[in-house]
Amino acid sequence: MAEQKLLHLTLSRVDGPVFDGDVIAVSVPGVEGAMQILAHHSALISPLKKGTVTIHKEDGKEESHLIEFGTLEISHNHATVLI
Repeated sequence: MAEQKLLHLTLSRVDGPVFDGDVIAVSVPGVEGAMQILAHHSALISPLKKGTVTIHKEDGKEESHLIEFGTLEISHNHATVLI
């Protein structure tokens, strides 16, 4: 079986980190529609709207966080979600 490609994700609030680690994917509520970010995604900056950020972990488990708004930034296989 091929090795799973991973993306490094940092999910942070103003007062500190919420999640920091490697993931299979992260789903976010973009202002123009939902987005799922996978490993090696093109560079991107996007505002986020109220909804759920879902982290798809390597072990198959998911972790969800409700947000009011935020910003997504992707660069060099690292996604940063500021909420």
